[in-house]
Amino acid sequence: MNKWIRYGLLVLVIALLGYNSIYIKKLSDIKQDTSGKFGVKAFVQKLWKEKLPAKLQTAVTIDTLQTAIQSNPATAFEKYTHALALGNYRYALIKTIAIVNAVNEDNVAITLSAATPVKATLVTEFVYGNALRDASGLISLKDFPNTTDLNSISEELNKIIRQQVVPSFKSSLQPGNKIECIGAVQLNKEHIHFNDLEIIPVSVKVIS
Repeated sequence: MNKWIRYGLLVLVIALLGYNSIYIKKLSDIKQDTSGKFGVKAFVQKLWKEKLPAKLQTAVTIDTLQTAIQSNPATAFEKYTHALALGNYRYALIKTIAIVNAVNEDNVAITLSAATPVKATLVTEFVYGNALRDASGLISLKDFPNTTDLNSISEELNKIIRQQVVPSFKSSLQPGNKIECIGAVQLNKEHIHFNDLEIIPVSVKVIS
């Protein structure tokens, strides 16, 4: 065989072997593979500081939410609530003025100022579940196909509520105080009850 042909075949084989041994990955994927874990703390801190404050400004008043649901439930739930999972449970960010009725070990009993006053509780001890994660509307299921990562986001958000938000207001509350509150609530589309709402507090300010 002509030596130039042999050299040509040799170069071709080397090129093919080299091509098959090289592949390209995104830097973010490499970092994910190296650590083996989703950096939930950094992600949630960024979410909390950079994106959630703007979302809190869009929270719906309890009067607006009640009126909208009574008028057209389907439209109201679509406009004011979010959920990652299919089903009857939906989550909303609400804002309200309320009167403190009692400061208990596990919660704060309040009455929301509305056309029809609403009894509710601020959850201050057993802060669990996905209420804030889903109510914020900041998390997309397509971005987090891993259920473990989604759960870890909820856990980290709830930890911030328990460790930072609750201590910032609970010790200073007394029965009779008027407060301004923004928080996350869970609603059941098939059994809509506004009385006895449980609110996961995100921002609480004493007005008087």
